[in-house]
Amino acid sequence: MIARLYTALACALMCGSAGQTAAQQMGKPQAAATLSTTTASVGNIDVRPRAGGIAIMVTAPVAPASSRASNPDRLIFDFAGCELKGGNRHIAVNRGPVKELRASLFSAHPATARIVVDATETLNFEVKQQGNGIVVIDIPFRKAGAESAGTPTNAATENQPSIASATPPKKPDISEQRSQPTKISTDENRKTALPKRANSSPGAYAMMEKAKALRVDDLQQLEDKSGAGDPEAQTMLALAYHAGVLLKKDDVEAARLLHKAADRQYMAAEESLGIFAETGIGLEHPAPGEALNWYKKAAEQGSVDAETDMALLYANGKGVARDPAQAAAWFRRAAEGGDASAQYNLALMYERGEGVGRDYKEAIRWFSAAGDHNLIPPLLALGETYLQPPSPEITTDVNKAIEYYQRAANLGSAVAEVTLGTIYSKGLTGKVDYSQAFGWYQKSASKGWPDGEFAVGVSYAMGHGVPVDYGQARRWLTAAANQGQIEAQYDLAIICEQGNGAPPDRELASHYYQMAAERGMAKAQYRYGVLLAKGTASADKIAAYRWLTLAETTVKESASALGDVKKNMSAQEIAEAEQDVAQWRSAHGTEKR
Repeated sequence: MIARLYTALACALMCGSAGQTAAQQMGKPQAAATLSTTTASVGNIDVRPRAGGIAIMVTAPVAPASSRASNPDRLIFDFAGCELKGGNRHIAVNRGPVKELRASLFSAHPATARIVVDATETLNFEVKQQGNGIVVIDIPFRKAGAESAGTPTNAATENQPSIASATPPKKPDISEQRSQPTKISTDENRKTALPKRANSSPGAYAMMEKAKALRVDDLQQLEDKSGAGDPEAQTMLALAYHAGVLLKKDDVEAARLLHKAADRQYMAAEESLGIFAETGIGLEHPAPGEALNWYKKAAEQGSVDAETDMALLYANGKGVARDPAQAAAWFRRAAEGGDASAQYNLALMYERGEGVGRDYKEAIRWFSAAGDHNLIPPLLALGETYLQPPSPEITTDVNKAIEYYQRAANLGSAVAEVTLGTIYSKGLTGKVDYSQAFGWYQKSASKGWPDGEFAVGVSYAMGHGVPVDYGQARRWLTAAANQGQIEAQYDLAIICEQGNGAPPDRELASHYYQMAAERGMAKAQYRYGVLLAKGTASADKIAAYRWLTLAETTVKESASALGDVKKNMSAQEIAEAEQDVAQWRSAHGTEKR
């Protein structure tokens, strides 16, 4: 939901025959669309914590080619012959040395979907291909159970908050990463917080950390106490079996011990069984209904983590009936208990009016509470709220927005950095400051963030804050374009076509125009069509006709160019081109206007 405030600037030299000025081309990047020109595609991407590392589960028909990059450290996986279903995405991981996963359409022709894993150190990995069309990328950490020293964001894109777990780094490997849920419905019912019972007993996550720190000398005493029926010892021993640090990993034995402790109504055991059931640990498959029952038992004894996990189940509707009102009630209960994830998600529900009445002031209150835990998503949300108020009851306050974005930037948010750059480049403080803007853009780009790379490239091309340098502009625009940044693809194509800083390269220009055109950018469709129209082959004319027709409703120059192409086409070629246009529109859910 955080709006992209950076400006998709196109240099004056880039305006070309479309007749647009640089000022006219300023605005938000267009939403990506996915072209279905082949049957193969990369679909769902799920990051799952495992003991001592993570596993990336990718729905794909082929194993990827892999490579490494450094400064910063990255793992790169290219799925040849595959499009990226669902468009580009960013998944914040913040577990051990892995910070984020980025997926984009690296190449449109031939189609290649790319997954990039951003890390703080060089990583090892193993790629396995399962028979059911799932590719598993196992990434072990050097230190088993290592946790991020940074602050995690939610499991969706950093700049698009969703009802998802945005928890502090205390969460160990017993917590399965929650996938991004679909938008929850707008039912409004319960608005009052449920009564809460205090409990000073340690929760499952705290006990997991203790289990990982056990020494060999501790095991005998622990086993003796467990055998004597001590529920705390049974729970600790169970989590030691699950962690597999001192003992052989045995989730079945772990579940048996947890059930014994839960029979004595031991809160951490109930909470752990909820996590086991939700994520399928020790089971043939996840059992969310069973998880809900265990979370309720733990919540009745005061487990804030269980309250949050239960709220997420109701919000996601994953395996249980979606119930926004219940989700909001449990989020509120946990939020009032100080849980940062619940505070953040409750704020989102107030902002959207889902499960509760829409109330922007309440949203700000809970975003602020979550932001005090140094979580990036609520700080970004607060920054946007004061920069672009969603309601007249909230007053624009650029200085407040800058304060929140700077806090997020200090925590390492590339989105905050690129947004700060745009605030200064657009003069929202009262004066334009390209030098300060470039500094923020550069920080974002240094993290490999495509919007930051794009902004740095545009700065070099425009001479904003730095001398004009087309070599640097090409470098940074290429980096962003290859990560799927659509405006960078378009601007780079123009630079290549017009030969700024290097000889003109029609082939490379076509490559990047096509990438942007296939994702629905009308101005790229127009320019790509014009380039194709210069070809003499029948296929070139048919393709030119398709792209110019698709651009016609948005770019007025397309009509004239299309008329010239049609003059040199046979009736059969025109019929084939019209069929291509219809198929493209059908695949992208667009209708002829």
